[in-house]
Amino acid sequence: MRRVSFTQSGGFVGAVRSCRIEVAALAAEERASLEQLVASSGLEASCECLSDNCRDGRTYEIVIEHETKVVRAVFDEPSLPEAARPLVSFLKARATPGMR
Repeated sequence: MRRVSFTQSGGFVGAVRSCRIEVAALAAEERASLEQLVASSGLEASCECLSDNCRDGRTYEIVIEHETKVVRAVFDEPSLPEAARPLVSFLKARATPGMR
């Protein structure tokens, strides 16, 4: 895995927060944590899973760049898989205001 990008948008005020993590630049412990979270997230293929009834909810875009493929997953709060929630929490903690 080379890079993980994350964008959180929407909500009542429409604020955007994002981060872009270069995996090789992480300390060994943090890299291992991120790799484990990605592996257990179930995000193995690109998808856009948005619910019909989430008007002012947050939307999460996660892009995982592997050596040979890119996985882009988009979810809103209701459609976010339980297995991916720890990864989203990890990424939200590193996200800063503004566009990516």
